[in-house]
Formats: sequence, structure tokens, C-alpha cells
Amino acid sequence: MARICDEIDDENGNGNAFPMALLTQGADQAASALLGCLLVRDWPDGTHSAVRIVETEAYDQNDPASHTYHGRSERNRAMFGPAGHAYVYFTYGMHYCVNVTAGADGFGCGVLIRAGEPVEGVEHMEQLRGGRTGVQLTNGPAKLCQALAIDKSLYGHDLCLPPLRLVRASLREGERIGCTPRIGISKAADRPRRLIIMGNPYVSKSPLNAKAVPLDVAGPMHGTQAMQAKQTVADDNGGHGDSDGNTSCDVRIRRVYEEPSADDGLRVLVDRLWPRGRSKQSAHVDVWIKDIAPSKELRTWFGHIPERFDEFASRYREELDANPEPVSRLRELIAGHPRVTLLYGAKDNERNNAVVLRKYLLDTQVSQQEANTRK
Repeated sequence: MARICDEIDDENGNGNAFPMALLTQGADQAASALLGCLLVRDWPDGTHSAVRIVETEAYDQNDPASHTYHGRSERNRAMFGPAGHAYVYFTYGMHYCVNVTAGADGFGCGVLIRAGEPVEGVEHMEQLRGGRTGVQLTNGPAKLCQALAIDKSLYGHDLCLPPLRLVRASLREGERIGCTPRIGISKAADRPRRLIIMGNPYVSKSPLNAKAVPLDVAGPMHGTQAMQAKQTVADDNGGHGDSDGNTSCDVRIRRVYEEPSADDGLRVLVDRLWPRGRSKQSAHVDVWIKDIAPSKELRTWFGHIPERFDEFASRYREELDANPEPVSRLRELIAGHPRVTLLYGAKDNERNNAVVLRKYLLDTQVSQQEANTRK
């Protein structure tokens, strides 16, 4: 039987490189996309050790538990980009842990690789782990780093290249991704940003594993395709906007000046201007899509005059029809997350661009579903 890395290596020995574009949309999408993929360590003698990633945790600069929460420093500079590099840190005075950097360049964001399933080069990993075998080999972030000899020498390393690289691979048939709160932290510990391959024995041992909430992902799909499949979370608009019962994803809206909620999911700012008086840390914005907002001319004409809202909504929808690129970006984010909250700055909770945008997304999605049904 061929070795795993023999099957994935190309003729130049570079491997089937992980599609780094899956990492650029944010930590939560990256944490999902990495599950099932391989982290491969190339040894000087030409052999490999490889683990299949089975557990991840998402972190970003809006998260009090993240190393980037207080801004850029010499220690965390790798987390601020670009995506697809190794952020290695030393903890408890004895262990290394590795993150895969994610998100937009300049935004402090990454995914902790918490556990992996050994698939090749096990003997080498056992030696590095002092003879430990079985699940104890790599069922924790420090254990995994020791088994693959990951240390500060790999800080900032491009994970497309040897000696440490990410390799594309799929979820196995029947596998499902589950979501739980993170473990081993004291701040923001209730945020559901830990993802696991449910039932895999190499996932870190925790009572939370039994309570993991499936993300409705099944079968051999992976990454963005997996998150698009069977995403039928019931619509809950959180008291804002309309509720039409037709959505197949969970899109909420919230004023950016309100306190963030633990169940907001991915927070996307959809205003053209940054909210006045709101710092990046206090706003808790994960992604800012400024070019999806109404044009300056339309916004100025509207002026938040209630009597003009209906016409504003009609004209804004026309602008969205004529500007499909940012709409497509937003749809990709929605497909990649169990919940997305659209953030706006207007004082009027019932008449603003986020209300129109949410309704537009739902209406056009239903139209597309009906068209697909007729084919």
C-alpha cells in the first residue's frame, strides 16, 4: 500500500498544496477548512511524518483570549499576516504550540492546531515523544508539536513549503464536524470556536466532546464545499429585520454600537465608513466589506429620512444587482459559517442598509433555489 505522502506528492515533491484562499476569510472558516487536511513534516533523510488535523481552535484580534487582542508585538507579529504561515509560541516554560495564520493581511488572526491523527512516519514521532504511542502521541497541541519537532525555528514559516507544510485532504465518508467552546483558556471560554472531527479518538480528551454541536457537515466534502452543504439552520433575526422563514442560513443584523453577543457568529461590518467613536477592539468586527454598502450619493440622498426608506431600499437593491463581487464575497462567508451577523451604524434599527441587504440576500437565494428546482 502506498504511503500517504507518496500519493499526495507531485513530481517535484511539493505535495498537493492546501488552497490558502480558504484561510483568508477569517479564523472560523479557516478552522473548519483545516479539519481533515494533513500537516506534513519533511525530514532531512527524505522521509515524512504526517498527521491528519482533527481539532482546531479559532482566534482573532477581537477575541480577549487571542494573543493579538492587545495589538501587534514582536511575539505575535506572524499572526498579523499573511495567511498560511506558522505562528509558533512557547508556553508554560516547556511546550510549543503552532497556529496557522489566517484572515486578511494586517488582521491578527489564526487557528491553533490542537490535535492530529498520525497517518505516516509514526515510528519517528514515537521516538520524539519518548516512546509514547496511540492517542497519547498527538492528542494535544504540545504533543503534536513535539511529535513533529515544531519549535521556534519554524516561526513565520510558509506552510506551502518544506520542512513543514499543509496538504489538501478530505473528510472521510460519514465524518462530521462538531463545534464546542474552547478548552484550556480563561478568557472568552464560552465562545464556540473549537472545532473537532466528531468521534475521532485523537481529539483532545474533554467532557465538551460529548456535547459538540454538529455543523451539519457530512460526507467526503471539505472546506467551503462542506460548509455550503446542508446548512439549514433555522432563521433567527435576533429581534431585528424581518423573518420570512425561507432562509437556509442564519443571518442576523445588529447595530455595531451594541455589545457583542457570544452567539453572533462571524461579525461583518457592511457600512462604507468605520463607526465613529468605536475602536477596532470594542467593535469586534471580523470582516469589513465596505464596498457592499450603498453609494455615497444614495446614502446622502436618503439621509435616514423615514419617508424615503422604500425608495432607498429599491435603489440600493439595484446597486447590489450591479455590484455582484462584494455580494459574492459575503455569500461565501455566509456559506462558511453557521451564523453571520451584519453590523451597521445607523440609529434606526428598522430602516437601514443592513435590513435591506439581509432581505436582498434571502430573496435572491430563494429565487436561485426555485430556479434550480425548475431545472
